[in-house]
Amino acid sequence: MRDVCLFAHFDADDRLDDYVLWYLERLRELDFSIVFISASRLAGADVARLRSSCDDVILRENAGLDFGSWRAGFAKHGARVDGRLLLANDSVYGPMGDLKSALVRLTSKKADFYGMVESLQIASHLQSWFLLFEPWVVRHEAFKRFWEEPFETMSKKRIVARGEVGLSRRLVEAGFRYEALYRPRQFYLAGHAFNPAHLLWRELLCAGVPFVKIELLRSNPISLDDPSAILKFVGSIDPSLCPLMETHLARTVNDREARSIYRRYRRLVYRVIRTNYSLMSERRWAEAMWNTVKLEMLMLPVWPWRLFKRLCLRQDV
Repeated sequence: MRDVCLFAHFDADDRLDDYVLWYLERLRELDFSIVFISASRLAGADVARLRSSCDDVILRENAGLDFGSWRAGFAKHGARVDGRLLLANDSVYGPMGDLKSALVRLTSKKADFYGMVESLQIASHLQSWFLLFEPWVVRHEAFKRFWEEPFETMSKKRIVARGEVGLSRRLVEAGFRYEALYRPRQFYLAGHAFNPAHLLWRELLCAGVPFVKIELLRSNPISLDDPSAILKFVGSIDPSLCPLMETHLARTVNDREARSIYRRYRRLVYRVIRTNYSLMSERRWAEAMWNTVKLEMLMLPVWPWRLFKRLCLRQDV
């Protein structure tokens, strides 16, 4: 097997949605051999649908999240990978537009492994929903040892720390270099952790990242942008994908009104963070400094909790 994609899937309703098949077909067009690993109890008809685009379908128990699935896929097929290895999952809608073009732009930056988006949360790392590794990384002992981690026994918080953050950290410590299609500017705003795929979704799409996180539309976790506005923006890029997104959202949407005091407070904080990020990107330093003062004042009520949480997360990495 030359270029291989290990694709992690989970659906709470044990369904295989059409947006997933859309993604798989785009990967197949790039000549990836696809190993589909699902932690759902898929019906035989859905498994049969997968056979047309996947080289193997693995059904497993729901433990260890995506890293547990990738671990199972790598255990079965890792020794047969001769080319690049791609880790992907069903947590994003896309690709929008031409995935090949995005991949060419990404890999034109000389590196050893790649991701669509870099995050500064906890520590600098690549977000795990799209990770591409060159062959020499796949064959390296540091990479192989990483998959000895017992993700199936870990909590979600620990999987994020040991898996998503830990993978980038281990490979960098082994001497490898990574690149991303979108890298947030490392201003001192990095002290205010945020998920670029949530807060900067528009910037990511405009920068050519051909995906949007599903939870941004399904549960609106930061309560900042209306999901219908995000869907409309996606439609302006690739209208053919929107019906698949709408069908999936109609089945899975978690429509929580952001009426609580905490959610309103959090929305205000994120709005100030995004404004500050934009001001600093545009080098409007005076306005950014004043906005930073407002941000620090907003964060005063919760700074002990933020400090405690950050220390706990760093201990897990």
